[in-house]
Amino acid sequence: MAVLLLLALCGVALLPADLRRPVADAVVLVAAVLAAVGVARAGRRTCRVGRGWRLVALAIALGVAATVAAEVVSPHPGGADPARTAASVLPHLVGACAVLSLLGRTRLRAGGVRLLVESTLFCTAAFVLAQVLVVGPLVRELSPGPASRWALEASCLAATLLLGSGLTFVAAAGHRRRTTGATTLAGLGALAVSSCLGLVGSAGAFGPVSLTGRALTVVGLALLCLAAAGDPGERPHQGPAAPDATADAAGEGRLVLGITLAGQLLPHAVMLTAAVSLLASSFLVGTPTPAALVAVALGLLLTAVHRAVVVGEEVRFAGRLARSEAWFRNLVRASSDAVLVLDDDRVVTWAAPALADPAEAAGRPLLGRPVTDRVHPQDVETVRAWLADGDHRGPGGLCSFRLPAADGSWRAWEAGVTDLRSDPSVGALVLHCRDVTVRLHAEDQLRSLAYADPVTRLPNRAAHVMALTEELAAAGDQPAVSLLLFEVEGLDDARENMGRHVVDLALVEVGRRLRATVRAEDLVARVGAEVFAVLAHGEGDEPDRVAARCLTVVEQPVVTELGLVDLSAAVGLVPLVAGLTVDTVQDRAELAVRAAGLAGPGQVQRYVPTLGAARDRRERLRADLVGARARGELTLVWQPVVDLTAQRVTGVEALVRWQHPEFGELEPEEFIPLAERAGLVGDLQRWVFAEAMTAAAALPEHGVPLQLGVNVSPVHVASGTLVRDVAGALRASGFPAQRLVVELTGSAAPVEGAAVAADHAALRLMGVHLALDDFGAGSSSLVQLTGTPVDVVKLDRGLLARVDKDRQARALCASVVGIGRDLGIDVVAVGIETPSQLTALRAMGCAYAQGFLLSRPLTLPALVALLDGDGGHLWPGQVGRVGTA
Repeated sequence: MAVLLLLALCGVALLPADLRRPVADAVVLVAAVLAAVGVARAGRRTCRVGRGWRLVALAIALGVAATVAAEVVSPHPGGADPARTAASVLPHLVGACAVLSLLGRTRLRAGGVRLLVESTLFCTAAFVLAQVLVVGPLVRELSPGPASRWALEASCLAATLLLGSGLTFVAAAGHRRRTTGATTLAGLGALAVSSCLGLVGSAGAFGPVSLTGRALTVVGLALLCLAAAGDPGERPHQGPAAPDATADAAGEGRLVLGITLAGQLLPHAVMLTAAVSLLASSFLVGTPTPAALVAVALGLLLTAVHRAVVVGEEVRFAGRLARSEAWFRNLVRASSDAVLVLDDDRVVTWAAPALADPAEAAGRPLLGRPVTDRVHPQDVETVRAWLADGDHRGPGGLCSFRLPAADGSWRAWEAGVTDLRSDPSVGALVLHCRDVTVRLHAEDQLRSLAYADPVTRLPNRAAHVMALTEELAAAGDQPAVSLLLFEVEGLDDARENMGRHVVDLALVEVGRRLRATVRAEDLVARVGAEVFAVLAHGEGDEPDRVAARCLTVVEQPVVTELGLVDLSAAVGLVPLVAGLTVDTVQDRAELAVRAAGLAGPGQVQRYVPTLGAARDRRERLRADLVGARARGELTLVWQPVVDLTAQRVTGVEALVRWQHPEFGELEPEEFIPLAERAGLVGDLQRWVFAEAMTAAAALPEHGVPLQLGVNVSPVHVASGTLVRDVAGALRASGFPAQRLVVELTGSAAPVEGAAVAADHAALRLMGVHLALDDFGAGSSSLVQLTGTPVDVVKLDRGLLARVDKDRQARALCASVVGIGRDLGIDVVAVGIETPSQLTALRAMGCAYAQGFLLSRPLTLPALVALLDGDGGHLWPGQVGRVGTA
């Protein structure tokens, strides 16, 4: 549309002279109306600047109205017409205010004194130019009156203010609006020049000058429309005064930078041009107008003020910059993370004082040297690989390395890297380093605590497992390394007699001796309170010889301040072969050392598969014992107790058997300990009580009622439920309590305590008899005869084995029988297998006996048959070994 209007103006020159001015003015009026509508519509796009553009549209409309009004008031132009001259004042002033409103108050305040001085200087310079180029020639040519002169001066001043508002828009607008500001300034400049040309052209006939002024008006209006349409406005999330950081960071292009620079230099350039023009006019034309001289003086003063303002801002900016640099420098210096800057060749171009000063003091400066020349030699390859550009992504991740310290040692640093080589303001790799020397030292200490025994300072179990894992990973089919497990014996006695401190000294000495005996590559570790482990290298029987040597040094007495400590050890030996796991090896070693301990002190036991088979059998039985009673695998057998005087059965002992589906019949000695460890002995004991009493209540009686003996586990005694279980079984079966004999094991450590003693007393109050079983074996002693309120003592078969051949054994048995007789305690000899044993016992006055010579354990039908067969009489010469096992 602007092009068409310009073409229309060019066609005006072809019209008759009397039609040129009206047609040209009509074209300008059409352009003004279109421009006002276009600016107003474009200004609706943003709420922040839309009002300003609508004011610009209003100023254009005022210009149209003022032009029309001037045509009405003065239809025949000529000379310096005050009405036509003053017609542009109001539109120019409104336009200046409208352009300033595009910025907003915050932007204007942010410009400060400098923006005010620059705008005033530009207006002054533009006013001087108007005085020299327009006002002066018109005054000399037309000699206008006072009204025309004041109208002419006001029109020039309004035009310069309009230009000043445009320059203010360019200087104060953000980067995103610099192009809009430049376009606006160009449009305002075109309108101001057209106004001046209109004043010059009004002095004569309509000619090229007047036509050029109308064309500049159309161009200026088109530029304003273009500026309004392309105005991006301020960012919604950022205040008008805030710098447009995004546009600045992106760099909108050289055009924006050029416009910014031009906006800063334009006031001085215009002022210089005005001063030169004024000087040339004074020499060539005549004396300038008084207003021009005053404006030049004001411009020179404003130039000085502007320079003072700029210098003050530069001083303040330099101060802020210096404080900012000092702040950041101190922040970097005080930060725990030190910065190291490297160029593309990995040469140090800058280092934080925390890094540079110690290296300088150590004589190994960092600046100007490749970082790989200054790290610890062992870290060179790690750092080089870390900083290498791989996969087009550059270095990344964390890396630990050592740098020189001031005392010549090395400090450990952990660094992350930021690749800023693509940033033109940095162009380097930035390493953020943190001193981790103290942390690594603490980690070493924790690692030492985690993998070292605090008493012996030897590797602990965790370290032993790690080493064992590594050895198993490298093991082959032929063993080259063996595990020796030492279980030291004798420390409990030392602790009881000499104290824990002596035990610690003994453990330290044992560890030292083992370490001195084995090879340097053999690992000695303390893996338990009294257990040491050695990973001994060697093939064939060499590990056995190492174990023998170690056993020899362990058994040598340990000399302490409190006396000698005599120690021994059981040693388990397991060769390491491929395919074994850590758990398997440790399990085998424990089996071997347990077997060595059972063999006697100072024994070495190499693992053999039979040890594992025995353990597997125990594990199988422990698992199968659960539910065995429900499956009907548990049964009772009965062994008669014979009165040696009457030669008849006076009692029976109920013995439990387990008919295992795979292993056959199992004795209680094998599965009762398993039941105790598995927590099943209580249920098993209650079942035995119930079954035995129910069956015994139905047995035939021939004379004296039969006594029923039932063995009780020490674990069941200690559980505190014995009295309740016995009472429940008696009540359920109706069996007389006077006929029940509860047999307490005397071979194991006696169960003591007030609660146990109360249970014993309660059983006796119920009428139940107590028997001390296995007397003469294990830890049983004569003290138990008086310490435990028993009614029966059952001599162990081990005590009776040589009673017919060994005089001392016979004397010992006779003493126990005599003591029992004196205390009123019945003595039962258990395990009679030969007639000579029976004869010896009868001779010493033993009243009762049981054993294979008299009868093997019988099933319930066989027992009934025995009792009914001969009235309960039982003697070797009469019945022999009756019954089935």
